[in-house]
Amino acid sequence: PGAALVLKPLVLAPLVLAPWCWPLVLPLVLAPGAKAPLVLAPLVLAPLVLAPLSTGAVGCQFKLTSLAGCPSDPSSAQLTVQQSDNKQQCAMLCTKQSWCAALIFTAARVCQLFTAETVLLGWKASCGGQSALVFNDRLLSFHTEYLAARSVTRKRVYIPNNSAKIFATRLVPEPTVSTLIGCVAKCSATPSTCRGILFNSSNCSLLNDYPLCRWFGQPPGSPEFAVYEFYTVLTQQCFETVNLRVSDALSFDRLWADYKAGFGTYHDNYFVGLEWLHTRTSAQPSNNRFRVDLLYWDDTYIYAYYVNIHILAESTNYTLSAYTFVPGGGLGNCLFGPFNMQFMTRDRGWSDCAANCAVVFLPHWHKCCHCSGPFGRYFNYPYALNVSAADRAKGIVWASNAPSNVTDGWYYSFKQLEILMLT
Repeated sequence: PGAALVLKPLVLAPLVLAPWCWPLVLPLVLAPGAKAPLVLAPLVLAPLVLAPLSTGAVGCQFKLTSLAGCPSDPSSAQLTVQQSDNKQQCAMLCTKQSWCAALIFTAARVCQLFTAETVLLGWKASCGGQSALVFNDRLLSFHTEYLAARSVTRKRVYIPNNSAKIFATRLVPEPTVSTLIGCVAKCSATPSTCRGILFNSSNCSLLNDYPLCRWFGQPPGSPEFAVYEFYTVLTQQCFETVNLRVSDALSFDRLWADYKAGFGTYHDNYFVGLEWLHTRTSAQPSNNRFRVDLLYWDDTYIYAYYVNIHILAESTNYTLSAYTFVPGGGLGNCLFGPFNMQFMTRDRGWSDCAANCAVVFLPHWHKCCHCSGPFGRYFNYPYALNVSAADRAKGIVWASNAPSNVTDGWYYSFKQLEILMLT
């Protein structure tokens, strides 16, 4: 009594109300009979922050949304709090935990909190009639970080119709996966076999080998190309086209200068060039990978790999000094003969034969002469199914894989051949 009554400033730290809010009452009660002079120092409130969510409560805006479902493994990355008083209290528990992205408040008044990873990678469409509330901002943040950590890049690929069958054989459908992040998770779980994904709406497929580099570049005037949304995962590598044969529109009966420099159209009949091959294989002679894709006229697809190919300099006539065959999808070892064979055209090179194999059968790394004809003449259907004796071994042949009903392995000329190098 008789002394001044001083109330020091009341300072409140930022207050976040989410996902539910209720009236905030901060009563100040003075006891009756207080003597003057009464001095009240300023009441200072720090900023009051209402998180932008929504539940329908007046004056509250939230981003929690209802979702029918629950994690496929309820015990995974989950905290269970027994006997919560109400859904609002359960929501407040979630907001206080930085890892919590969703919650379920059961009829038994049990509050269950879930991580974003559990929600995004293990969520079912339905779970005993339960409905969950999902913290959208936290899901989005986790989604973005998850994809970035796995170097996921969205790209558009242009698959030629004549390669659609090949592409389809390399896709592994995942019918149980219905989200992009779930599809990426499936791919990430098998990094030695999955090289990317196709995800369209809720359909997920894994690509079991590297894509082709040329698919990522839109070719001019491409009405015969199918377009897909493709995602690379963990790696940006792709197979560079070395040699492609798809029609008789371009002759491969060419001289040394053309084979050295390369010729043709990248998305069509094409050869990258011997100098390119020498440079690339010499840079990594014991660490390179090639694939050969071969298509029959009934669209059956076979393939195999060649690794550690080494092609020497032009001064050796681009001698093939080493390679290793790796079996794959049914294609036999027929691309090359023995080591140390020179490349041969009509105007340059040498083989074991007295005759010039390149004059008779077109260019190749001939011995006497060849088992395959990647640079041979392109014969059209139906003649290609069993060519005449005059054209024996002159087409796109692969003697070890010709159908059994032809005269012999050199009489069948394939529909499409592509040789690729992983870059």
